[in-house]
Formats: sequence, structure tokens, C-alpha cells
Amino acid sequence: MKKRVIKITRTVLAMGAHPDDMELEAGGTLAKFAKKGYDVYLLILTSGGYTDINGKTYIDEELRNEAKDATKILGIKGIMFLSYPTKDLPADGEIITKVDTIVNELHPDVFISHHPFDSHQDHKSAADIMFAVSRQGRVKNVLSASTLPYRPNVFAFRPQFFVDITETLETKLNAIRAYKTQYTKFGSEVLIEHVKGMAKTYGWAMGFEYAECFEVIRMDDSLWA
Repeated sequence: MKKRVIKITRTVLAMGAHPDDMELEAGGTLAKFAKKGYDVYLLILTSGGYTDINGKTYIDEELRNEAKDATKILGIKGIMFLSYPTKDLPADGEIITKVDTIVNELHPDVFISHHPFDSHQDHKSAADIMFAVSRQGRVKNVLSASTLPYRPNVFAFRPQFFVDITETLETKLNAIRAYKTQYTKFGSEVLIEHVKGMAKTYGWAMGFEYAECFEVIRMDDSLWA
């Protein structure tokens, strides 16, 4: 009698405060999880639209469409939006309950979001939400992504887990390019070169060509099983 093989699909939930956050901070890792057969989901907590310091306005729909294009490039299975106001993201009981419900539905093996000492207030709120929702060991692997290098408080980020993204670097860069509004705003290929340079520096620390790194909040030994 032929033995029946049951394949267990594992799940990753990445939670960004804004569209393009997780692509910048963890895009290579998310693409790697997708290539390994994980079901990867992206949750974006805010509506996305905002007016920058120079008075230029970016509208919600445009950024959401760019996010959808980027997720296709990364191999992400599903994308969700909660539509809280950009620059004023709460970390109260209401939003924690909403994210709790999503975690209950997806049962993620891995939960990735921002670092608690990121200088953007929305990113700090997202980190607080992740900590609240992943309490009591209900998510076995909880990771805070690297703060971006132009922020002044990167000294507080303590990288402990490095992921070789050499094979998925170009996928990450193409996902960043899919955010045409933000790609243009931050210098087009100048932005790409900075992101690539950061990945090269992190890779150098571990003997990889390119890497992303994370601060470990919680981890078990089955992450890449």
C-alpha cells in the first residue's frame, strides 16, 4: 500500500506600517521564503497616501496599486490593507484586535515587522502591535527588520539573524522599482544602489555576497525546515 504524503505548508506574515516598507527592509528574505514554498502574506497597516515635506501628495490608490505589483514580483500570496492614517498609526486595542484576528486566521510560523527603536512613529507603533499580538509564544519566530541607514538611531538595532539573499537580491530590487512614485522620489537607481550597498555590507559580515539581517525577538530551530 502506497504511503500517503501530507505536505504541510508554512506561513510567513510580514507587517509594514506603509507600502514599500517590507520590500525595503525584508524583500529579499520574503522572496526567499516564497521560493522555499512558504505562503507569504503582507499586511499594510496604513492607507499609504501622504504629503511629503516638499508638499507633494501621494494618493492611497496609487501606492496600493504599486504594492500589489511589488507583491507579485516577490511571490507573495496575499496582501491586506487596514487603512489607518499615515503618520498617525495607533497601537491601541482596536488595531491589536484586528491584527490578532489575522494571526488567528493565518497561524504564521514567522512574523516580521519593524524595529521598536525605528525613528518613524508609525514603525514604532507597528513594532508594538507585533509584540502584543505575538505574546505567549503563539508565533514561534518573531523578527524585527533592519532600520534603514538614513535614520539616525540605527545604533539601537542589534542584528542577530542574517539571511543570504544573493539569489533573491534582484527580485527585491525589482519590487522596489515597482513603487514608481517612491523609486523616483528617492533618486531612482541611486536608491537601488544604496539598498544594494547595504545588502552587500550585511553580507560581508557573514561571508555572503548579499544579506538582510534581523533582530530576533523569538526563534525556534525549525525556521528553514
